[in-house]
Amino acid sequence: MERDEYAIMFRVEDRHWWYAGLRAMLDFAWYHTGQGNTSRIVDAGCGTGANLTHFQTRADCIGIDFSSEAICLCRTRGHAATAVASINALPFAADSIDVACSCDVLCYRSVADPLVPLREIADALKPGGTLLLNLPAYQWLFSSHDIHVHTTRRFTKHQVLHMLANAGFENVYATYWNSLLFPLIVVTRLWRKVKPLSASDLEGNTGERAYPIFSIVLAAERALLQIAPLPFGLSVLCVARKRA
Repeated sequence: MERDEYAIMFRVEDRHWWYAGLRAMLDFAWYHTGQGNTSRIVDAGCGTGANLTHFQTRADCIGIDFSSEAICLCRTRGHAATAVASINALPFAADSIDVACSCDVLCYRSVADPLVPLREIADALKPGGTLLLNLPAYQWLFSSHDIHVHTTRRFTKHQVLHMLANAGFENVYATYWNSLLFPLIVVTRLWRKVKPLSASDLEGNTGERAYPIFSIVLAAERALLQIAPLPFGLSVLCVARKRA
């Protein structure tokens, strides 16, 4: 990710509708972990630390990111248990983590093969430990936004489940999300193929202005998820358990 993108993320992710929606989805996913509130959780690719802040009331949180800029911003939030490290070579002993979280990291160009970090996570998790994994969906949605944040690949749910199985995980729960807003976002992304962004789409206050309405839409979506997983969406969310 570009250096400037971390600074922008730090400024907006507490109030931007997408980041708020992701944290709500992680809460939804947490119930599938069976971990309670005393777990040790590692955010592998923690960015500027908003998810660490979100999880700190229920878990002993540790964050790693390959960007020193991101880790500095994490520490500005008060997260001392953070370190510059690569998800491709995690600095944790085997069988030492209860829960791992990785949000939109395996898609980055710094990850040559997503199976490598998934196997690293599986090795670090305790037997029966859980991974919360979020990834961008559908390669055909690739746009200038992805270029700005150094995304090189997007995934289908089937691809993610196949990777998890090959890395030593069993699926607990998997769904697409950001489904009700999907038509609007598809039109926006396809338009960006014609007219690419010249700057980050996190700039400005569009994400904040949209928050009241979009948060209601995403809350309705989570209500639907109580009934069944959704068949399409902008992102794929999986809860996976390390095989014994």
